[in-house]
Amino acid sequence: MIKAKLKEAIKEGIRIAETALPKWIYDYLVEAYENSEGRAKAQLGAILRNIELAVKERKPMCQDTGLLVFSIKLGRDFPISYRDLIGIIEESLREATSEIPIRPNTMDPLTGFNPGDNTGKGMPIVEIEEINEGDALEISIRPKGGGSEYPSKLCMIPPSMGLKGVKECLFKAILDAGGKPCPPGIVSVAFGGTVEEAVKLSKSNLYRKGKHLEERISKLEEKWKQEINALNIGPMGLGGTPTILDLKIDYNYRHPASYPVAVTFNCWAARESRIRIKRDGSWEVISENVTSKDLLHIEDINVQARELKLPVDSNEVRKLKAGDVVYVTGTIVTARDEAHKKIIEEGKPPIDLKGLAIYHCGPVVKKEGTEWKVIAAGPTTSARMNELEAKVLEITGAKLVIGKGGMKRDLLDTFSRYGAAYLAFPGGAALLAAKAIKRVKGVYWLEELGIPEAMWVFEVERFGPLIVAMDSHGNSLYEEVNKAAVENAKRYLKEI
Repeated sequence: MIKAKLKEAIKEGIRIAETALPKWIYDYLVEAYENSEGRAKAQLGAILRNIELAVKERKPMCQDTGLLVFSIKLGRDFPISYRDLIGIIEESLREATSEIPIRPNTMDPLTGFNPGDNTGKGMPIVEIEEINEGDALEISIRPKGGGSEYPSKLCMIPPSMGLKGVKECLFKAILDAGGKPCPPGIVSVAFGGTVEEAVKLSKSNLYRKGKHLEERISKLEEKWKQEINALNIGPMGLGGTPTILDLKIDYNYRHPASYPVAVTFNCWAARESRIRIKRDGSWEVISENVTSKDLLHIEDINVQARELKLPVDSNEVRKLKAGDVVYVTGTIVTARDEAHKKIIEEGKPPIDLKGLAIYHCGPVVKKEGTEWKVIAAGPTTSARMNELEAKVLEITGAKLVIGKGGMKRDLLDTFSRYGAAYLAFPGGAALLAAKAIKRVKGVYWLEELGIPEAMWVFEVERFGPLIVAMDSHGNSLYEEVNKAAVENAKRYLKEI
């Protein structure tokens, strides 16, 4: 009986974590929206509308439903052992994957095999936070997306550099990250101890509500937060403010000869829920997650936009300029890392992509009868495809690339050569994206690559808003924003 109740509690905890942000994160986003303007306000408005859909429809707010991390506080008198608890968590996660549903995200790093149920070697991640003298169990459930893991940084600085080295490592990580981790989110820097302890401390502090208890650290958090936001990298790396919602700083005492510094990121979808289970199996949610009564309703921001019907030719794409807002109607095709590699290996795509849009996306989908239904379909971090995109555009004749976070500068030459462009969709706004997908026309390489990496063919209507972030004339909003941010950072790095 208690096992069944425990599974029920864990699955509900997963659902809440995936569909309802912690309220303190939501409050930060509302404040950011109310104090922003222009392109930044439009991005934040899309995020808030997406959160509203997630809460009201009880669907995952982001298509990257993450690797699930379970942090537990276990009472010695709780009637289930730690070993049995791991098995129950794994079983609950398998069921939640199909029932909620959430995207199967675990892959064999050697073969790419995806078991389809979010389990595998080392998965799910279960951490013991505390063993106490009580008889209850507390579980913090934290879905951790890949896009905000991608820019993490570990620096081994000379001990003589001290805080100057810490700040340089932090600011370099922020500048390198740009729009990749779906800003604005939470950034954490921890230093001292051993390498693994610095990383663990940095990761755990991403979920710390409020300021550090030590005044000298809390003052540093506020000062560096203001300086980072003054870089004007902005929401999704497209300029403006804020770049981060909050900065967490912490430390451990260190070895005289070693000074590790770890910088980690959480995107705006900094998801977490917490549940408490008593020894009789009764349970409750103890985290404060946003509910429908907390929501600020955001109306669509009316901006002048171009309407594109796919397929398009180079002449039509060359009319687009960096900063334009675009909606597309027609056929778009998802392709992430593995699909890009597959196209290059085979020398052709499985369908004709000439004049179409390649969407960097791994959707959450559910099969209903013989048809697939798209639950969530936001963009993934485009930078992972930096070394593959030019060849894929050459092979396929696709004219638009849709993603988030931008791509390397070298691709501007490719876009110019082929009359192509890169369009940015608000990172994490997966339910807004799904609303524009009218049907799944087909799917390729599903059995071989799994749901996230397969090539999905979508029929879309007014898919957007999309911002032309890299055009066919050599212009990049990301490069423009980054140049200004680098110059601003030089000034702040002198101030230690």
